[in-house]
Amino acid sequence: MKLQNNKTAFSIIEILIGIFIFTLWIISIYAIISSSLRVNEYNKNYIIASNLAREQLELLRNNRDYNYEKLQKFDQINPPNINFSNTFTWSTHYKVSNNISGLSFPISIEELSVTDMLDDENYRLCLDTNNMYIYCPVWSGLKKTFFFKYVYVDRTLWNNQLKITSKVIWKARWVHDFEVTSILSDWKQL
Repeated sequence: MKLQNNKTAFSIIEILIGIFIFTLWIISIYAIISSSLRVNEYNKNYIIASNLAREQLELLRNNRDYNYEKLQKFDQINPPNINFSNTFTWSTHYKVSNNISGLSFPISIEELSVTDMLDDENYRLCLDTNNMYIYCPVWSGLKKTFFFKYVYVDRTLWNNQLKITSKVIWKARWVHDFEVTSILSDWKQL
């Protein structure tokens, strides 16, 4: 009488195939999670950039309205100075920010020269102690962000309008930007 061996066992090839399939599954799960985290980070930065760009346009609209109320002029820069020659010039870059330091006018507008535009540190944003985005002062120890913002003022076909382009750039993995364009008009004169 012959004894039959009915025991079955996994061969080394079957074990290796199982390990390979399990490894592919783990790698695909990791790739999905990693991709999801990158997309979430990009979306977060995109939302911040879009809000910063729109904030600049809103500050310029507030500046125009203040000018109408006090000076009957729509394109005055830093109105409390009441220097009528201090108006927006075409084809020029500006830094526009909220000035909540208690001064009489809460909007600060500063012209950026061509050499200022070459060094992006001139319009880099920092987080202050209240976690608000402000332009980085040279002397500060504030936390620097990877956001940069400015406004570009250009001419339109009509003299009583300014084409305002608000741009925010952020450098995370590679360079991204968000840009909003609007027309700032002398609406009382239209």
